[in-house]
Amino acid sequence: MVTNILFIVLTLVSIFCGIKFGYVDSHTPPAAFIISILLLILGLILTIFRKNLFENKINLRIHIIVVCINLLIVLFYLSPIFI
Repeated sequence: MVTNILFIVLTLVSIFCGIKFGYVDSHTPPAAFIISILLLILGLILTIFRKNLFENKINLRIHIIVVCINLLIVLFYLSPIFI
């Protein structure tokens, strides 16, 4: 449960940073991209060890939803590269 709260808070911080500072204004990676990519990597690693961290399926589903939101943020950043 603590993992989900931490991931949700950091995802909201990532979205806030993206709105406040912009998503693609700079040549350096924005803070929202860095936070989202780190949460995505950490979230996938934690999903591998799900039997030890998530007691019930609801917590696991919330975790996977938040990881997918971070994946969408990362894909949004990378989409101008492929256009």
